[in-house]
Amino acid sequence: MSATGIAGRDFNIAVNGHRGVCAMAVFLFHMGASGILGWPSGSAAADAAYLLWSSCAFGVEMFFMISGFVILGSLLRHATIGAFLRDRFARIFSAWVPALIAVTLVCLVFRLKIFADISALQALGLFIANLLLLPPVLPLPLIHLGSWSLTYEWVFYLTAALGMLLLRRGLPRRWAVAAWVLLASTFITLFPRSLFFITGILVFTQRAWFEQHRRWLRFPLLSLLLFLSCWRLTDVYEAGFSQTLLDFLRDGRWVPALLAFAASIHMFASICVRADWQSAFLESRACQFLGTISYSFYLWHVLVMGVVKRIVVPPVQAELGAGVAFAVFSLLSLVVALLVSWMSWQLFEVKLATRMKQAMTRRPVLRDAEVVHVR
Repeated sequence: MSATGIAGRDFNIAVNGHRGVCAMAVFLFHMGASGILGWPSGSAAADAAYLLWSSCAFGVEMFFMISGFVILGSLLRHATIGAFLRDRFARIFSAWVPALIAVTLVCLVFRLKIFADISALQALGLFIANLLLLPPVLPLPLIHLGSWSLTYEWVFYLTAALGMLLLRRGLPRRWAVAAWVLLASTFITLFPRSLFFITGILVFTQRAWFEQHRRWLRFPLLSLLLFLSCWRLTDVYEAGFSQTLLDFLRDGRWVPALLAFAASIHMFASICVRADWQSAFLESRACQFLGTISYSFYLWHVLVMGVVKRIVVPPVQAELGAGVAFAVFSLLSLVVALLVSWMSWQLFEVKLATRMKQAMTRRPVLRDAEVVHVR
């Protein structure tokens, strides 16, 4: 069946593999940003390699493309908005809470500066704010450096749910869509990296059109490189949360941003409809495994890298040099992160999330004759 057929709306094997690529891109970025080795510079080739490596940070934006594509389908499949939000809550918080607790404990053990010079009450307040994914919507420090993306995800879920709720309550379609667009546009203006949710939304809503025009979706690797390079030119990573799309409009960065957005649509549409052989590797077992554990991998790899860097790297670097230390750091971090992420997926994303959904779902009391076991 086509990737955009009925079965494909529930699970798209190429999109799942793309999740794994996104997670690995973020890992590679953090690996290079560890500071164990200085990045080479001084030549055109070295500078180009640096730009390509630093663009791996935008694996997060590619995650947003996937969410835009998947979440609309999820909204349509759920009978009620409440069921959709319960499903999303279990999906996000089942793995997020354990990861945040672990990161917080490591920060306290190693006395990292985020908890330095604050009282126990302030530390508790900071933990609760991060638990509820309030930063960076509120100007508070991030305990887990990747949690901002979960905040963006929640805002997307809530605005999409509100738009669907208005639609199901009888509001004319154009007004329901307008309300969602207004809320989403406001958030995207304030936080430009959330722009790429729209990529997934457009590909999902226009998937039949993209299927009919597959010949235009060749060479997704080229559009990937164009997306990464153009989005890198906006300096959005360096700006953090301090700049908005209005700043892009004022200083001309809207041009590379627009090119990056167009390239993202071409790339992601090509992947979703499997239009070119260049994305065939996404269906491999390695990509599928990484895609399955990608959320846990995203949450846990930074913690694993931090512990390995503090405990393993110093003695290795002292004895064998920075090059060997970096190799040991990279390999050990990857192996341990994969193992921890697989365990997190099994324990939290599958078992705990299932129990959370069951606990949040009210079941009618059935008579004995009506009770059946359904798997």
